[in-house]
Amino acid sequence: MYYRVNENYALRAWKYVNNVVYNRYLPNPIRVDDDTFELLKCCDGDHDLPESEVLKNLMRQGIISPCRQGGQPSGWSKYRKYDHRFMPGINLMVTGKCNYNCRHCFNSSDNADRMQEWDYDALLDLLDQASDCGVHTITLTGGEPMLHPRFNDIVRAIYDRNMVLVRLLTNGHFLNEDTISLFKELKASPQIIVSFDGVGHHDWMRRYPGAEEDALRVFKLCASSGFQTRAQTQVHRRNIDSMKATLSLLESIGVRITRIIPTVPFPRWEKNAPGASLSVEEYFDRMLDLAEWYLKDGHTMKAVMWHYLALYPSEGRYIMINDRIPDGKYHPTAPVCYHNRTKMEITCEGKAVPCIQISDYAASLGQTYDSLKDRRLADILNDGEWKNAVCMNLHHLRKDNKECDACEWFNHCCGGCRALAIVHAGKQSGKYDYTAPDPIACHFFKGGWYDKVKERLSDFVIQGDSSL
Repeated sequence: MYYRVNENYALRAWKYVNNVVYNRYLPNPIRVDDDTFELLKCCDGDHDLPESEVLKNLMRQGIISPCRQGGQPSGWSKYRKYDHRFMPGINLMVTGKCNYNCRHCFNSSDNADRMQEWDYDALLDLLDQASDCGVHTITLTGGEPMLHPRFNDIVRAIYDRNMVLVRLLTNGHFLNEDTISLFKELKASPQIIVSFDGVGHHDWMRRYPGAEEDALRVFKLCASSGFQTRAQTQVHRRNIDSMKATLSLLESIGVRITRIIPTVPFPRWEKNAPGASLSVEEYFDRMLDLAEWYLKDGHTMKAVMWHYLALYPSEGRYIMINDRIPDGKYHPTAPVCYHNRTKMEITCEGKAVPCIQISDYAASLGQTYDSLKDRRLADILNDGEWKNAVCMNLHHLRKDNKECDACEWFNHCCGGCRALAIVHAGKQSGKYDYTAPDPIACHFFKGGWYDKVKERLSDFVIQGDSSL
């Protein structure tokens, strides 16, 4: 009997990563064992295979089907092995321009004349390179990505190359029924991530009349159309008291996840809202109060408190995000950041960076980055500044950071967040240091918050999840 891999599936392998099966419309790869993958490679229309339970199971899953001899898989479905590092996704800033003038963001409308934007033909070339490298998921961000004049064409180009739009980060102003229709036509189901900075506070933060109304409209539209939404909420001293009302409202209109992020005291924010940033101690204290109320008050929406807690109220459990290895089993070859290791972040200038959020700040400290306008993607995946950063493992971090190496908590925090470490190092010495300690993770453990959280939330189950 002859078999072929069906056209909505593809077989892939990379340097150090084997046995990956992709579904054309789903973001996450399917990992299979060696024997099953070797069998799938023989489902090429040329191998006469005896019937087996494994083959029957693969047919039930829709991955393969019987065919005549010579009925080979489509070009995309055929097995491919790449000679570079595995990188499943790209976080792509298609433009640095924005129609909002946010008080905290460098991609604001009053900086528009300094912001760059991807030329459409150059962007198509980048997507071709991504497809040729086995990248499967794309996140579109900005600035405001929907402000790009070819936004709809960009989305179509992603699906023309059998990749998936997995997330769209937007302020929501331009998102409407036409956008939803486009996604449905392409069988796209991205998570729609919209900023919302608190009931009664969003217009002030975004300095755009009607921004709050627009965000709520988009949340309702997406929920009624079957699309998952996530709210990104900046928290500071001016809006902290609105968080209970904000979480309750967002849950009531169908938002699936709300992520609360303390506004970082970068120069722009300090200029526009002096003294409004929460201290680390204030943030931990006020968010713990909020978490206890939220878990006890009968909510169902997932809530994530940046670099602190993830709450699953309908399941009666929570996660301490700083506790990356709850069982304390240290793995020296684990990456210093799972986020960086699973998606390449590309700025509107074409730079491949470990973290878009602090790319400008890191550059101000003298850090250089690989440019997609000077080098091909496959080359950057194998060698350069980006590869050196994202492929750094815990062993190398400990080797270069004596403070973390000697700390009793390292087997739990794993050095913390690299972006926060860079910011902290820059403020302390004015230099870029990718291996510096993360002060928030240090404060969480050394300041006793690990035990405070367990005590306050003792009525609920604590579970570890290193993917957050």
